[in-house]
Amino acid sequence: MSNNRYSILIIDDHPIVSNYLKELIHAHEDVSCTIANTLKELNSILAEMKFDLCITDLEIPGISALDLIRTIHKSLPQCRILIYTMHEEPWIAIKLCDADIHPFIFGALSKQADTDNVYSAINAIRNGEKYFSQIFSILAQKRDGEIPKHSYELSETEKRTLTLINQGLNTNQIAERLHISQNTVQTHRKKLLEKMDAKNVAELVYKCKGLFNEELNA
Repeated sequence: MSNNRYSILIIDDHPIVSNYLKELIHAHEDVSCTIANTLKELNSILAEMKFDLCITDLEIPGISALDLIRTIHKSLPQCRILIYTMHEEPWIAIKLCDADIHPFIFGALSKQADTDNVYSAINAIRNGEKYFSQIFSILAQKRDGEIPKHSYELSETEKRTLTLINQGLNTNQIAERLHISQNTVQTHRKKLLEKMDAKNVAELVYKCKGLFNEELNA
């Protein structure tokens, strides 16, 4: 570090978002913030500077989300990473559970979260803890090993329902696709959560994604 202040790198391809986040943090925390809005800027910054924390979006043109995290960790192995994204889909959390990047992620927040959550996340990570909003709770549950996969039998309708959930369809869309009522879809959702001992949809899909690969395109 060039000084003793806590140093944060903000990565987002929308300057309005990154500058707003920088001002938000400066108004509440005694830290130094640097911004990278493009992959070129990021590579240049990573080659010259070190940081305590990196707050990053998952969508930077020219690089995939997982490769972005790998790049940050390779250049800054001691830097902790906080995901800050607008994407709340279950499979996003599942992707972040990949064994080769999960250990580098110390927090994850939705951009829809209250600003207090941003402060809480920074303070938690700064104090050596982790911080995951409810949407990304599966990341907090996953430790060194895989979340255990259960061997419960699923009916064909439950498998089809789970497949459509994995594809991002909502209750109404699933009902139309399977030609069943929305109440029936809700019943299947509830049974799936109970059978797989899952707290939310992200954990449900993660636990099931090895049970029938033909149905789930994980």
